[in-house]
Amino acid sequence: MREWHASDIEMIYGSIIPADWRTATVRGEAAESVFDSPAIRLFFYGVLYNRDVLYGAAMSNAELAARLYLVDSEHGFSRLDGSFTIVYFTDRECGVVRDHHGTHCSIYYDEDGSFSTSCVRLAVEDGEVTCDRRSLSHFLQHGLLTVGRTPFIGICALEAGQVLYARTGGEVKCRSYFAPLSSPLPLTTLSEYASHYMHLHEQAIRRRIGNSSHVGILLSGGYDSGSNLVALRSIYDGKVSSYSIGFRGDAWSELPRARLMSKTFGTSHHEYEIDGTEIACLPEIIRYLEVPFVEGGLMVNYCAMRLVGANKPDVILGGDGSDQYFGTSGREVALHYLTSHAGLHPLMRLGINLLQRRPFERIAACYRASYHLDRIIHLLEGERFGFSDTALRSFLRHPYHDYCAPLIPQADISSFTNLYNQHAQLSDLEIIINRIILFKASRMARMYDNNLVFPFMDLSLYNFLQHLPVEYKCKGDTALNIARGRFVSKYLLKYCYKPKLPEAIASQKKQGGFAPMSLFFDDKSRRDRFKEFILSSSIYDDYLNRKKAERFLREYDKVAGDASVWFWYRQNHAIQYFNLLTLVTWWEEFIEHRTVSY
Repeated sequence: MREWHASDIEMIYGSIIPADWRTATVRGEAAESVFDSPAIRLFFYGVLYNRDVLYGAAMSNAELAARLYLVDSEHGFSRLDGSFTIVYFTDRECGVVRDHHGTHCSIYYDEDGSFSTSCVRLAVEDGEVTCDRRSLSHFLQHGLLTVGRTPFIGICALEAGQVLYARTGGEVKCRSYFAPLSSPLPLTTLSEYASHYMHLHEQAIRRRIGNSSHVGILLSGGYDSGSNLVALRSIYDGKVSSYSIGFRGDAWSELPRARLMSKTFGTSHHEYEIDGTEIACLPEIIRYLEVPFVEGGLMVNYCAMRLVGANKPDVILGGDGSDQYFGTSGREVALHYLTSHAGLHPLMRLGINLLQRRPFERIAACYRASYHLDRIIHLLEGERFGFSDTALRSFLRHPYHDYCAPLIPQADISSFTNLYNQHAQLSDLEIIINRIILFKASRMARMYDNNLVFPFMDLSLYNFLQHLPVEYKCKGDTALNIARGRFVSKYLLKYCYKPKLPEAIASQKKQGGFAPMSLFFDDKSRRDRFKEFILSSSIYDDYLNRKKAERFLREYDKVAGDASVWFWYRQNHAIQYFNLLTLVTWWEEFIEHRTVSY
């Protein structure tokens, strides 16, 4: 286990089973505010955005949170909108709370009630460390660890929107603290929905920028970041710095559209093009995160936060999460719904199992069919850009011990609307937003001490969009037409902001936005170094299959840099390469105690 140092990362740590709750404290960084009364002792870390609708401006954040808990111990924290961690102690219950989307700190805990923002710290303090190889195998397939688990057996992860708690004489447990949704607003027409949505969006931005004199914004050249800039300029005429990331040689680059937005709305623009050499920073990122994690936009977030530099805006607006709040994969949802009612899923699963085997995997038409079938069948699992079930099992030396297929909820196919909403909750919100998009964005921002905020993740917007009719999220006449691709995603947002955006942006169909992951592995000399590093690791002693790794790296060499190969074939295999490289790097850093550099 890598030696842990208190200076490695800012953190808070302690125990929710104190000897005396009246004197309980939290070690590490200082709390933003503390509230102490005969009924509760509460520590607040982070920021609140909706103080204006809570009890009173004179109260500290800690006192506001304490009063909400004392009034409603089960759901009181659900009224808080912010980026925060809360630790509280009473005579009945002690606990740790993560904000709605987990944008403040990661929280890890053990069965004894000890918690920390560092899973490595807990693993070191608990003594002998055993890798959770099933969780690591899940990472190879999904790019993130099993929900609620870490790389170490006995160390668990508290999910976003949850509270870890212990009651008098009871065991350590965790639960969601969110209350059932309130009744929908009495809105009926599209114009009424649009007016209210724009009001809530502007309010979200106003709450987050406060009295800032210098505001930053991430610009991708698309609707989400563009809408943020339009809304920002409707309420703020001060200094704005914009930041955009592109990819060298990318024919679908959105940098020209980002420049157009900057020119139209008067920002000081900064941009950077990724050329692949940035992968040398991966060990630094892994050391900071402490857990293996890969997603196509990870290096984009890293480079964007590095681009900000020393002249930091007071706050930076990110467009993250808007897609998922409205719901994604409308076509796949419709196809899952229709093929399920047609009784085709057993045949589709058989087809996937066949097409993912050699030699079919290398045939372009077969790979395309397998790729699309997999997305339809595994609808509720989130994106699966890592190794397939078949490939993953062959990668493991003990596949039946070190791999366990995740339990997936039964799809609600009673209606297209129900399935769409179920996918939006289980895949878009709980996996894509909380565990992927906001995890990487907020951690990379914290790594560079940037104040990155997410207006589209506002609690009022969330509640509003939960009641929004599906036809204003995914506009299509029928499920069949949506399955054919005849629909408009994020319909309400586009209805609101299309007239306010430059014509070149509003009228152009989105083509870019995907990080071309193969760019990091196009250079042969770099791949040769990676191959030597990957195959020299001790991870093959009793976990991974070295011969399979050798074959994977050898076959990747055959297609690297071949532009004639289908984009998503190259993309998926590059992400698999990234997953393998990340896992081996993590292993060498935290199991073998070696500081890695490429």
